[in-house]
Amino acid sequence: MTEKKLNVCGKEYTVLRLLGKGKGGYSYLAEHKGVTAVLKQIHHEPCAYYSFGNKIEAERRDYGRLRGAGIRIPEMIAVDTEAERIVKVYIEGPTVFDLVREGASAEPYLGQAREMAAQAKAAGLNIDYFPTNFVVRDGLLWYVDYECNDYMDEWSFETWGIRYWSRTPEFEAYLRDHRPAVVIREERVTAEEYVDFLRRTDLGSQYPRERVEERIARLVRTVTVSLTARNEQGLLVGVLFGLTDYAYWLYITDLGVDRDYTRQGIGRRLMQTAHQLAGGEKDIAVYLIANENAVPFYERCGMKRAGDVMQYNHIEWTEFTVT
Repeated sequence: MTEKKLNVCGKEYTVLRLLGKGKGGYSYLAEHKGVTAVLKQIHHEPCAYYSFGNKIEAERRDYGRLRGAGIRIPEMIAVDTEAERIVKVYIEGPTVFDLVREGASAEPYLGQAREMAAQAKAAGLNIDYFPTNFVVRDGLLWYVDYECNDYMDEWSFETWGIRYWSRTPEFEAYLRDHRPAVVIREERVTAEEYVDFLRRTDLGSQYPRERVEERIARLVRTVTVSLTARNEQGLLVGVLFGLTDYAYWLYITDLGVDRDYTRQGIGRRLMQTAHQLAGGEKDIAVYLIANENAVPFYERCGMKRAGDVMQYNHIEWTEFTVT
């Protein structure tokens, strides 16, 4: 696959994945000389509910206003006015929107949100309190957008923003109206398509090098449960493989999502579909071996660590990443 390169102020960044699209631009996770950052490309697509002037200058101006107000925001690294691109520090972590959507509570962070709201109001500002704009890292809440506007009570945190910080009717309506156009179905994939998918996920290093082509071909042909998630163009963006007896248990062997489609609830939907397909939670217990980095996701799905699993494992294993 060809890597996407973007130039900002004479420095070349490699795009790793799309983080999201806002009303002002596309934000990418990008890398320059081994350091990751957020690269925002301004777009000029119409927005029915918001009007813009000079977007790049607005970003620069609003960054200064937010810094002056004391709002916790990522540092701006570079601004390329001609290319309409901005680079800022990447704050890694789940958004408040992700937490609420996946069943967690935003309650631990409401105090910090209200503190930010008070700082903004004292400076005569409102920030965009929609929960996709707030990231949690090491217990701290970050406002990762640079948008701010003159203060109006109707757009304050307590009047408007807090309506979307829990599973309120407004939050549920937003989920319905913005459901990702990704279809999950039971189907088998070819070995070639699965290998291409592995290149776009973090699953590509979970298989040993030994006889990898032969074994992946056997995997996709014989696994009991084979679920796919495809976008509107038919591209494979999610996969779940599993084994079940359709009576008592389901063992998830593989679960992955394309890096450009993470944090959209696709993995959770695949898990729920597989559980239902196997027989439902009243009859079927779900088991899996989780990568440590994936443990928080599975915990949000309601799973718990189990200490009674035994194994017999003498397979040959040479570390390997599908490329």
